[in-house]
Amino acid sequence: MTEFPLHFVGNISTQSVVRDKVVRLKYALFEQGSERVLAYRDDLWYLHGGYGGAFPKIEQALEGYGVGARLEVTLSPEEGYGEQDPALVISLPLEAVPPEARHVGARLDGEAPDGRVLSFTVTAVEGERLTVDGNHPLAGKSLRFVLEILAIRDATAEELAAGYAFPDEPPASPAD
Repeated sequence: MTEFPLHFVGNISTQSVVRDKVVRLKYALFEQGSERVLAYRDDLWYLHGGYGGAFPKIEQALEGYGVGARLEVTLSPEEGYGEQDPALVISLPLEAVPPEARHVGARLDGEAPDGRVLSFTVTAVEGERLTVDGNHPLAGKSLRFVLEILAIRDATAEELAAGYAFPDEPPASPAD
C-alpha cells in the first residue's frame, strides 16, 4: 500500500446559479471610473430568479456560475437606482419638519399624495428653510459591482413562498 498525505475537505458545491437557488455573495461597489468603495458586503443572501433580491443585470451575469466565481458588472443609472428625479428635491419651511430632524443627514419619511411612503434625507439647512431629497443616494450614478459567489444552495419551500432568501444561521461558537 502506498502512503501519501491526504487532506479531506468539506462538501464542495457543484451547484451553479440558476432559478430558485439561494446565492451568497461578497461584493464591493464602486462608482464607475473611481476606485473609492461606496459599499462592501461579505454576506449577502438572495433568491435567484427574478424575485427582486438582486438587480436583473447582476442576476443575468451570475447565471450558470459556481462557487468561487468572481465577476465584475457595470450598471447604468437605469439598470441600478434610476436617474435623479428633481421633483424629489424639496425645499420646506423649517417648522414643517420635526425639531429632531432639522440637521443635514437626518432621515424622514413622507407620504405622497397617492399614499406611498417615501424616505427623504435632509441635504441642507439654510435660515428658516431646509431641503430634503427623496432620491436614492446612488441614483444617477453608473455603478461597478465586483462580485464573488461564496455559496449556493437549494431554496426551501418557505423561501420560495416568501420570494426571498433566509440567510443561513452562522455556526455556533464552541462552548469554552
